[in-house]
Amino acid sequence: MNNRLKNEKGFTLIELVMVIVILGILAAVAVPKFVNIKDEATAGVSDGITASLRGAVVMLHARRLVGGGSYTGTDVAASVDNGAGSSPVSFAAGNFTGNGSTWAYTEVADDQTPGIVGNPS
Repeated sequence: MNNRLKNEKGFTLIELVMVIVILGILAAVAVPKFVNIKDEATAGVSDGITASLRGAVVMLHARRLVGGGSYTGTDVAASVDNGAGSSPVSFAAGNFTGNGSTWAYTEVADDQTPGIVGNPS
């Protein structure tokens, strides 16, 4: 019987308890870091769309200064591509909307200044 006990391999109860305690400590430290990850991702998407809209306004305005013509908020919304061949925002009543946010768009009367895209609300 003594030979049989020496050949058996496995974990003792104390080893298993220590592993569970260590996993519990790691979980307690890691969980708070991931709780607000959705809010941070949504804010990041809104910041990205804001930058895209502002870039589109500047690009279209520069194109207008060089070649003449005009542009509207609808043109700006159409020029912002989400990578799938469509715009992540729509334009109506002076505002861009998309991703659960609204950006105020103000056209400037001065022909030398591009329109203004406000921060998401």
